[in-house]
Order: sequence, then structure tokens, then C-alpha cells
Amino acid sequence: MFRLQKMKYVILIPLLLNQIIAAGETTRSETDSISVIIVQEAWHTGIILPVAPIKYEIWPEAAFFKGKKHVDVSWGDEKFYQAPGSPVLLATRAILWPTQSVMRIYPFSISISSAYTSEARFLVIKLSRQQFDRLTQFFASSLIRNQSNLPIASEVYGKSPYFFLSKRKYHLFRTCNTWVALAFKQAGLGNRSCCILNANQLFRVLEGRK
Repeated sequence: MFRLQKMKYVILIPLLLNQIIAAGETTRSETDSISVIIVQEAWHTGIILPVAPIKYEIWPEAAFFKGKKHVDVSWGDEKFYQAPGSPVLLATRAILWPTQSVMRIYPFSISISSAYTSEARFLVIKLSRQQFDRLTQFFASSLIRNQSNLPIASEVYGKSPYFFLSKRKYHLFRTCNTWVALAFKQAGLGNRSCCILNANQLFRVLEGRK
């Protein structure tokens, strides 16, 4: 949707990212920092978290991916995000007027270097225990839930195991990059989220917050 430019401060090699996450999976105290990673790949931007430090009382759904090492959490238009390829009509629809959004929650255990293409770029953000808890609270509170307080799976292309209905509407001025910036703002980093429309803007805003 937006042309991506190389940025001198953004690229961290996947091997280094794996080492950072592996080091973060040891036992932590309440005062230890926890490293999370912003990942931008193709049209989408998301956040990679270590699973081990997630508190189930804050984000109950994390219990379903216990045993996995990482979870990729991202957000986008319900139809476009799940469609194969990059359908232009769905992309146009998504930016021209507010549409239903979904959260993608994808747990995995393979190395980060194997999980993403060589074109992906990453930015490591270190959070305090409190900031990490606030980030996961933001995820939990962003989901649309049924009467049993369970997340509602998207069914636009058949019931999905990874995509769940989200509260905020997607549109031109609220993209996945805006949502990621808002997530870190809610976590307490003090960054702005308004008018963060593309990945370049997002990385520039958060680069100094590592």
C-alpha cells in the first residue's frame, strides 16, 4: 500500500533476533525487561512476543498456545488480510471506508529466521514487566467476545483458527501500523499513534524507544 524505503536503523539480522528472544525466555523477575519485536513483512506489520512471560489472568487466550515459544499478533481488515495474494479491489475497499477488522494471533516455535522471509524487517523493543502486561491487556481488550467471554473467530472465508474479530474499524487513517503504534502507546511507551499510516513512520517513531 505504501512504498517501503530502507532505513539505517531498522534492520537486525534474524540470528540476532533469535538470540534476543532465547535470552528473554529464561525466568524473569518483575523488574526484568522483556524484549518484543516489531516485524514488517509485505503489506503487514505485527508484534512478536515471547509466550513464556504472558500472564493468563491478563490475556486468558494465551493458555491455548502454552508450549509455543513466540506469538505473532497483528491486525487488519477482515477480508483483505485473509485473502490470498494482494487483491486490489479488497485493498481499495479497506482504505476507502471503515471495515470490520480482525486480530491475527499466530503462535509458533520455529526460529524467527525461518518464520519470516528475507525481506522482513524487524525492530526490537524492550519493555518493563508492567509495560509488557499492559501490552497483553491491550490485545485482550481489543477482541470482540461472545456471551461466554471467548474471542469470536472470523468466518468470512470459513471459521479461522488464527483470525478473530476486533473492535476497531479499519480504514485509510487506521492501518495495521496505526494499531501497532497504539498498542505500544497503551503499554506506556509515550509514543504517538495518530497519523502513523505506514511502516516507515512506525519504525521512525519507535526507534528511539528500544
